[in-house]
Amino acid sequence: MKRMLAGLSAWAMMFAPTVWAETPADLARTAAYLAGFQNPDGGFGAKAGGASSLGATSSAVRTLKNTGGSIPNVLGAIAYLKTCVHDGTGGFSQTPGGKTDVATTASGLMALADMKIADEAIVKKAIGFLGNNAKTFEEVRIAVAGLEAVKMKVSESESWGAEIFKDQNADGTFGSGEGKARETGGKAVALLRMGKELEKKDAIIGFLRSAQKKDGGWSKDGGESELDTTYRVMRAFWMLKEKPDIEGLKALVGRCRHTEGGYSVQPGGEATLGGTYYATTILRWARVLDNEPALVETAGFQPLFNGKDLAGWDGDGSLWSAKAGAIVGTSGSLKHNDFLATESRFGSFILKLTFKLVGGDDSNSGVQFRSVRVPGHEMSGYQADIGQGYWGCLYDESRRNRVLVKGSEGAVKTVNKNGWNQYVVDARGEEIRLGLNGVTSVEYHEADPAIAKEGRIALQIHAGGPLTATFKDVYLQRLPEPKEGSEAGPGFHLRTLKTGKGDRKYVVYLPSAYDGKAEYPVVLFLHGSGERGEDGVKQTQVGLGPAILGNVERFAAIAVIPQARKTWAADSEDGKAAIEALDEVLREFKADRSRVLLTGLSMGGAGAWSIAAAHPERFSGVAPVCGRGDISRIVMLGKMPVWAFVGDADRDETVLNTRKMVETIQAAGGNARLTEYRGVGHNSWDRAYNDVSFIGWMVSQKGR
Repeated sequence: MKRMLAGLSAWAMMFAPTVWAETPADLARTAAYLAGFQNPDGGFGAKAGGASSLGATSSAVRTLKNTGGSIPNVLGAIAYLKTCVHDGTGGFSQTPGGKTDVATTASGLMALADMKIADEAIVKKAIGFLGNNAKTFEEVRIAVAGLEAVKMKVSESESWGAEIFKDQNADGTFGSGEGKARETGGKAVALLRMGKELEKKDAIIGFLRSAQKKDGGWSKDGGESELDTTYRVMRAFWMLKEKPDIEGLKALVGRCRHTEGGYSVQPGGEATLGGTYYATTILRWARVLDNEPALVETAGFQPLFNGKDLAGWDGDGSLWSAKAGAIVGTSGSLKHNDFLATESRFGSFILKLTFKLVGGDDSNSGVQFRSVRVPGHEMSGYQADIGQGYWGCLYDESRRNRVLVKGSEGAVKTVNKNGWNQYVVDARGEEIRLGLNGVTSVEYHEADPAIAKEGRIALQIHAGGPLTATFKDVYLQRLPEPKEGSEAGPGFHLRTLKTGKGDRKYVVYLPSAYDGKAEYPVVLFLHGSGERGEDGVKQTQVGLGPAILGNVERFAAIAVIPQARKTWAADSEDGKAAIEALDEVLREFKADRSRVLLTGLSMGGAGAWSIAAAHPERFSGVAPVCGRGDISRIVMLGKMPVWAFVGDADRDETVLNTRKMVETIQAAGGNARLTEYRGVGHNSWDRAYNDVSFIGWMVSQKGR
């Protein structure tokens, strides 16, 4: 069966039409390309080694957000942006002390808002500058973009809007000739940003769709499409929540891509910062308009599909194939269900994937997990169901043969029929949770101890048809399953700590080469509020634990993973128990006491700040992740190495506190660094704990 599948998949790849799809590797390469544009003064140049300017800095930081990258020196970038503010006029200049203008001031406001540093006094002066100085349409167009970024308006908006409406054609469009699409898109966007109602909106959308060229985009002069005009038109689609030919658009952007990660404004041109900003923004809009995630977060997850062929999968090659970066199952009229299954088995995990089902009203598909093949064509096990009447359901396929839990009403409402949708399957022991398009669909507890907690993952095409089921971005994160018992070898071990306040469960991880002879560094990890409890296991399945499973060879350290009941504050019972668990491990295992690092996420990040300040002599370093600290206690850390992490889409309080903690340490002569992940929310821990450089840093810090 595997031989037939491999051969037919190769044939399909040879003769399938080429459709460009941006991969996580592409995004990472673009982020690295852009990061190289930052200069020692904190600003970005228009190219690597180029002089810093506000325009380049604004474009670079926003493009890094499109790619999910990080600003190498985020505090330096913030400081540079602030030096471009002109105290007298309220405007912004391209370089410190330079000449102010409308476009640069609007760009500055966009950057300040995006970086969460839009100081009220600076904004007030800047919007006054824009209101007084924006005269031409191009100035008004960019001015309203800056005002929108800081959620402000000016009284001049009324006259600006009236002037634009004077240029409107009878059919609702703007302009004429070859530049009509560019002018219509640009003026429609300006009006929408001013809060104006578009007259003949449907006619505008229809015209812009009809103006899309065969090469996938739009042009300013009737020639080959370029990304500048395409960006203007696409922003109109974005704001109107409508979409053009997405596949053609992606193909155009793909032809503008360069191997180093940058994009040119036109195919065959030179890669530029502007072209890269246009391209990555267009692609983000295209994904969201097509009901896909803006970015697929892959940190801490392993791909189950390589995007090229069906290696690692087992199924009928006449029904399943790999095409254009996706797994495709097709059925003309099947008399039985069919499944493409992983060769590997999985126990506790988080699985996420994007899928599309195209067919009749009775078409059905699904995602099997913890399943086994049974004689014939069936699989037995849980299924995250797909199809009319079954969206979001947890079904028990070929075992109990019934819906275990129906999909929640809220999740079912999100379904994009015949379009892309996303499933997240979270299976931990007896607990199963399904998420559909970001909404919880099912929460289920398996009460039958005979039901398997391990098995294969599979994709289904149901009997009947015709139908096509397409699956892409298939990623899985394995989760630890600590057990009580022997601690002779490497792995996660559940232990019981005897304290004066009663027994407490915690876990110790022994690295892959641990033999009880050589000493290893120790990492004390504090979990977040969602993992509080007394089972001793839950806290290993978020943050450091899964990262260790994904980096077994790199993580050459003993990990101590206690569990809190309430809080990790240093003076709390939980905080004291964490220190006791650490001391027990230091006594009973071959541990290097000069290399003991403290880290934690969210509530545990706050706990890491607190416990490090209370016991600075015990730790060789501290690494808080998305956790707030007490500025007044920073002095206690002295010269201790600190590496703090946060997603810049996290709560403002968390982002700003983390920056302030690091700035204060640096100002006092301490040793602190900060990593902010652009566009990442509260879950910055998967990025942090799977960062190879951070893993190396954790195990290499030595105490004073």
